[in-house]
Amino acid sequence: MLAEYTRWFRGAFPTGGRPDRHNGRLRRVFRALTDLLACPRCRAPLRLDAPALPPGAARAEDPGRIETGMLLCAGGHAFPVVGSVPRLLASAVAPVAPDVRAAFERQWRHFGRLRRIFGKDRAAMRRNLVNERMGARIREPWYRGRTVLDAGCGHGRYLRAFADLGARVVGVDLGEGPAYAGVPTDDSRLQWVQGDVLALPIRDASVDLAFCDGVLHHTPDPRRGFEELARVVKPGGAVYVWLYPKEGWLREAVFGAARAVTTRLPGAALRVLCFALAPLTAFVRSYSRTRFPRATWAECAQVVHDWLAPRLQSHHTDAEVAGWATAAGLVDLEVLPVPVGLVAWKPPVSPA
Repeated sequence: MLAEYTRWFRGAFPTGGRPDRHNGRLRRVFRALTDLLACPRCRAPLRLDAPALPPGAARAEDPGRIETGMLLCAGGHAFPVVGSVPRLLASAVAPVAPDVRAAFERQWRHFGRLRRIFGKDRAAMRRNLVNERMGARIREPWYRGRTVLDAGCGHGRYLRAFADLGARVVGVDLGEGPAYAGVPTDDSRLQWVQGDVLALPIRDASVDLAFCDGVLHHTPDPRRGFEELARVVKPGGAVYVWLYPKEGWLREAVFGAARAVTTRLPGAALRVLCFALAPLTAFVRSYSRTRFPRATWAECAQVVHDWLAPRLQSHHTDAEVAGWATAAGLVDLEVLPVPVGLVAWKPPVSPA
C-alpha cells in the first residue's frame, strides 16, 4: 500500500500540486465572457477594464484575452482578474465556509489529475451528459450552440465534456480546484471564474442549462443555491441538480459520527487516512459506485476524501428538491434514476 501511495503521490501531478500559470495552462479571460458575467453583490453587468498593451503587443498576443485587469459594475463594485481568472466572490474578506473551500482545493490538488474521478474517466463523464441521467429531453444534439453553466465545477472535467458536445460553457467554483486539476486552457468555448454558488456572478436568464452535480449539499443553504440556478436559466432552459439522498438512520448515524472526527483532521493526516480506508469501498457503497479493487487505491481514496473531508454536508429527498423547483417557477419536473437527481425547465416566454 505504501509503495503505491508513494508512486501515486509523486507521479500524478507534473506541476507539483500547484496551479500551472505558464505556457497557456491557466484559463485566459476571453472578452466574450463578459456578456454572461454579473456583479455578485448587485447583479449589475460587468465590464472589463484591462491594462493597455504596449506598442506591438496586439500583434503578438490574442487581442481577445487578457491575464490581468479589473471587472467593474455600475454600482461601483470592482473585482480583479488574477492569474487570468476573474475573482468574483461577493466577499473576498469573509468568504463563505473557507474550510470547505480549502477541503476541496486539497482534494483536487492531490486527486484532480487521476485518470478516473468518482470512478469515471472522461468518456464516462461525457456519457453522463447524454443519457437518462439528464432526463428525457437532453441528448447530444441538444447541446450544440447552447450556453451551459457548471456551478461548482471542481475538477473541471465536465467543462471539457460540455465543450466537446458543442456547447459554450462557463464554470464557477469557490476555489482554485479547476487550476489544480489542470482544466484545459486553450479552448475559447470553456472558461471558469471564481465565484460562489450562493451568489452566482452570472446574469439573469443567460444560460440554457444550469448544471450542478454534487455541490449544493456542501453549502450552508442548498435551497438558496437552487434558486440561484433557476435565476440564471433562460426561459425554455433547464436546471439539473444532484444532491446526496437521505439514508437509513444507521448509515446516517455511523457516518455522522465518523465525520465529526475526520472534518477536524489536518489535511495531510486525512489524506493518509483516506488512502488507508480505500479498500473499504469494496464493502461500503459509494454514490459513484467506485469500488476496490476495480478502481485503484488512489481513485478509491479520492471518493473517501470527498465524503469525509468537507464540514458541510446535507442530505435531501426527491420531494424536497421538487418543492424547491416548483417554488422557483420551474415546470416539467423529471425525477432522475439516481437519487436525489432532478431536471426541471423554466417555462418559455409566451409570444405576445
